[in-house]
Amino acid sequence: MRVVSFKIWGKFAHFRKFWTTSSSLSYPFPPPTAVRGILGAILGFRKEEYIERTEPFKVGVEILKPPKVIKLGLNFVDTKKLDVEFKKFVKKRQKEGLLHTQTLVEVLKEPEYRIFVASDDGKLLENLERVLKNGENYYTVSLGWANFLANFEYEKTFEVEPIEKTSKVLTVIPTSHVEELSFDKDHLVGRDTIPTNLGKDRKPLSYESVIFSLSARPLEGTFRNIYLYGSRGGIFLFS
Repeated sequence: MRVVSFKIWGKFAHFRKFWTTSSSLSYPFPPPTAVRGILGAILGFRKEEYIERTEPFKVGVEILKPPKVIKLGLNFVDTKKLDVEFKKFVKKRQKEGLLHTQTLVEVLKEPEYRIFVASDDGKLLENLERVLKNGENYYTVSLGWANFLANFEYEKTFEVEPIEKTSKVLTVIPTSHVEELSFDKDHLVGRDTIPTNLGKDRKPLSYESVIFSLSARPLEGTFRNIYLYGSRGGIFLFS
């Protein structure tokens, strides 16, 4: 199977955990649903079509820098009751002290990732490879929120082979593919539940419990049914 890889990074990122309410917590990496949004922006797929058009892609994420989390208190404007009399609305809400709502938000500082993309649709993958090589993007690429702008850079295209078991994996991987995990005291490993697919209404259709390295190091242990990435180890691709 052919795989295209590219790096993506920025000053800030936020990938909202689906179960958070008043305080927005962030995953330390873009889940597959966010990666498909990034691919859609690069390739020029509109908001209402990118979910369907990126469905042929299989995607994997490697954390390249240990996540640094900061917490910010951000003011959000309540727009639910906006009408054409905007000035009157603003004055009234200011008097009531209800115009702004302060929310505590987790933000990732200076994140960097390697994205792996594969597909059985050769033309779609070739188009992505060409666009990445040329440094092109149709829509602005961001890391979660629209104002967290991203940089990206094509790395290479290579072949991978499916393998039943391996002792090292570079990417985020579902716990269902982990038989044994071994690490030293200096290796921070995280576990979380992430959305893996969205419906046309952009609501999650499926979730996976995953394990990932918070130290930006390969995971070691026994892992099954993944793809071998040369001597570096294995990668897992979400479909």
